[in-house]
Formats: sequence, C-alpha cells, structure tokens
Amino acid sequence: MKTLFFLLFFSLSIFADNIDNYAKEMNFQRDYKTALAKAKKENKMLVMILSSDYCPWCRKFERKTLSSSLVKSRLDKRVITLLVDKKYDAHLFPKKFKTTLTPLVFFINPKDESILSQHAGYVKKREFVSILDNAQKLYKASK
Repeated sequence: MKTLFFLLFFSLSIFADNIDNYAKEMNFQRDYKTALAKAKKENKMLVMILSSDYCPWCRKFERKTLSSSLVKSRLDKRVITLLVDKKYDAHLFPKKFKTTLTPLVFFINPKDESILSQHAGYVKKREFVSILDNAQKLYKASK
C-alpha cells in the first residue's frame, strides 16, 4: 500500500514539475490573478490554456503547436498566456472556466473577464494562429 501511494505521489509530482518547467520555458504565467493583472496592465488579451496530466493531446498541443516558433512569437508579442492544470490548479481560477475537456483554450477580455472565444482539442500551429488572430480581432472590437 505504501508503495502504491508513493508511486502515485511521485507521478503527480513529476507532472506538476513538468507543467511548471514548461510554463517557465515558454514564459507562460501559472497563476490566474497574476496573469489577469498583467494582461490589464499591458492592455493585452489573456489566453488561458487548460491542460491535464493524463491528456496525450495536451502534450501534443504543447509540443507541436505552442512550442512552434510561429505560435510562440505571436503569443509572446500579443497576449498574456496562462497555463493551468484543470484538476490540480482548479482552486486558482474562476469556476466559469472549469470543464471536462482538455486541452481547452480560453481567450479572455481582462477588463471584465468575459470569454471572447474558446477552442477545444488539439490544433496544428497554422490553425491555432488563425484562431488566435480571430480572437485578437474580437478583443480589439471589444475595447
């Protein structure tokens, strides 16, 4: 029993460390309130990515789409990006963003925390750029 508990704890801690390391490497925020304040201050849209430790599509989305130079450069310049785990970080973001789907990306207006757009599932980098551009247009129109 102790071995099982240890293995479970160890595997969860590896994911927590991995998500933190990935967020740091990508210059993504990990705290909703901090990301929201930064988005307000910089007058940028907030992009919140919900991930989960057991989701292979989340890893593929991170590895193939978000890490691509095409997407990363747009995220770095245009928005504040927040990466959260839907289960382990659930207490750190508003309930209206809770879901069973992952990966799920919310495009949020930081002024009123309204959802401008959202997209569920894995998408390739060019499709994500198009989704991001459309959300950016909605954000600019809402100002």
